[in-house]
Amino acid sequence: MAAGFGDEATPSELHVLWSLREDVHLEAGSEGGVLLVHSRWGDIELVQPGAAVFEALQRMSLGPTHLENVISGEAEMADLLRLLQRLEPLVVRSLSVDREQPLVSVVPLTHHSRFHVTPIAADVPIRLSRFAVISTNGRDYRLESPLALHRVILHSADAMGLLGHLRRPTRPSAIRTASPYFDAFVAYLAAAGMVVRAERVEEFRPVEFAEDTDDLLISWSPVDLLFHSRSTLGRHDRDFGATYPGGDRPGVEPVVVSRGDNGLVGLYRPTWEALVAADPPLSAAVEAVDEAHLSSGPITARELGELLYRVARVRSLSGSPFSPEETSDRPYLSIGSGYELELYVAVRDCTGIDEGIYHYDPLNHGLRALAGEIHWVDAALENARLAAGMRHQPPVLVIITARFRRVSWKYSGLSYASVLKNVGMLSQTLSLVAAGLGLGTHPLESLDIELWAEALGADWRAESSVGGLVLGRKLPAKDSTAIGWHQVNDAHWADLARRLVRPDEGP
Repeated sequence: MAAGFGDEATPSELHVLWSLREDVHLEAGSEGGVLLVHSRWGDIELVQPGAAVFEALQRMSLGPTHLENVISGEAEMADLLRLLQRLEPLVVRSLSVDREQPLVSVVPLTHHSRFHVTPIAADVPIRLSRFAVISTNGRDYRLESPLALHRVILHSADAMGLLGHLRRPTRPSAIRTASPYFDAFVAYLAAAGMVVRAERVEEFRPVEFAEDTDDLLISWSPVDLLFHSRSTLGRHDRDFGATYPGGDRPGVEPVVVSRGDNGLVGLYRPTWEALVAADPPLSAAVEAVDEAHLSSGPITARELGELLYRVARVRSLSGSPFSPEETSDRPYLSIGSGYELELYVAVRDCTGIDEGIYHYDPLNHGLRALAGEIHWVDAALENARLAAGMRHQPPVLVIITARFRRVSWKYSGLSYASVLKNVGMLSQTLSLVAAGLGLGTHPLESLDIELWAEALGADWRAESSVGGLVLGRKLPAKDSTAIGWHQVNDAHWADLARRLVRPDEGP
């Protein structure tokens, strides 16, 4: 094979195969002498290559191809390799043992992907990157990493066996006897970013790898970094956006579940005139919001009703009732307007509402008691008490769940990330309105999804808790300077804001 792009030393037992990504299509241009290469990153216009080179490209578009079976002349092979170098982000590289079925393939994921194989030193320890994630698509094993711009496909059990040698630091020289093509296999994985080489090897000291000591990576877990990279654009080739992977139906109940008042505990509805007359300025609510210390004393049904009405009620509907296409408009922002979030309220001490766990009905503005046992109230509030660092259980806990199918049927890649962003917007809106009412909130950093699945009688895969806030009355603020705080940037605004919010009306 001609030197340069694609020139790599491989043992005689292995064959290098070439193909184009499955989403690449070749088309002769409308004008003679032009070849159009269509890809997910745009079209590339090429001067029509010679017959042998064109035949090689056509075969590559059908699957892994041994180029020497198509092209025999050195000049034509050089022309093809130069062309493939230009198309490098579209070219899949494979190693094969039997000239037909690949052992391993490396697929470029972005238009920035570049694949250059270099020999692996025999005496330098290597291992699988700790960020490499193994999965299967039902046919092959797949290796992906948020740090890599390629995907590795392992086509056989032999490939998985070779991968097993990389579970811990090892020198390639110690494995060569296990397989004559181990070096070539590892070189491909290293070029794809799945295998890392040791940075420091000292006698009587653990082998060190750069990814283990890199300040930019230490705080990332493989799961978090992969989630970040796959829920944004730029480092993967997965479907993304409104692709409707669930077909034309969301597969869950409509956005608005109930339209009657059976079993409904009606809640207070504020009037616009009363709201405008009593509500503090937005700036006052913003400054008054903090993770306040809360008392265990009661709040009122009127306060809870006003909070939920102003934040989460359905203001208008669009589409046919009970249709998957029905959408609603509510006071808080929701990416995609799917309004997949549901509110549940665990009540311990709220004047005018019995103890229990309720689902908030946003259309009819009321609470519907769940049929679960009362011990779930205690379990839920105890979980919240510990998370909020309170001495006693809070009077009210607002739990936010997501009915995932409402977004996942429509969106690829960004559905769960959108849910979390929507939780943030809803939580902030709840906190701001609560502050304007003179109430305090404490967002929960973590939730027991198993506990809430049992309490709600839900399958956590379909509907699960994704956020929550303790709701109660603020305890008197302490002098922050006594615990080492010093004021900067008009910190006294918070004290001024508290004088503007509604006074504590008590139960």
